[in-house]
Amino acid sequence: MVTGDMRRLLLHGSADESFDRSVRFAGRLAHEFNADLHVVYVIEEPIGAGWTAEMPASRLPELHAGMEEEARERLGRLLPAELQERITIAIRTGETSAELVRYTAENTVDLAIVQGADEHSRAFIEKGRCSVLILRP
Repeated sequence: MVTGDMRRLLLHGSADESFDRSVRFAGRLAHEFNADLHVVYVIEEPIGAGWTAEMPASRLPELHAGMEEEARERLGRLLPAELQERITIAIRTGETSAELVRYTAENTVDLAIVQGADEHSRAFIEKGRCSVLILRP
């Protein structure tokens, strides 16, 4: 087993198919480093998603719980059982890059794993306090 300073890994959550490859890769890293894996989903515009038209704001915690359950089921299909207890799923609301960088600071993340060289990876490089691994989509 490899040991080192990679105790907390962050993976930006996504609904697309390429996310499954990223999950498997992050899972292998988490296993090798005996690290915790934080999967962070960011909702940029909850009002734009139409939620408030169908549900009062007081019920948004229920929606977040449903999203977390769905994410946990998906991760459960992709990652080995022994890693499941080391996964933290977080759902944030706000501008994606800012929320991801903020999460890494609040949770002392050692490595952020992002897909593609986009504004999120640039935000980590410019404002983040952790290492960044950019995966090809």
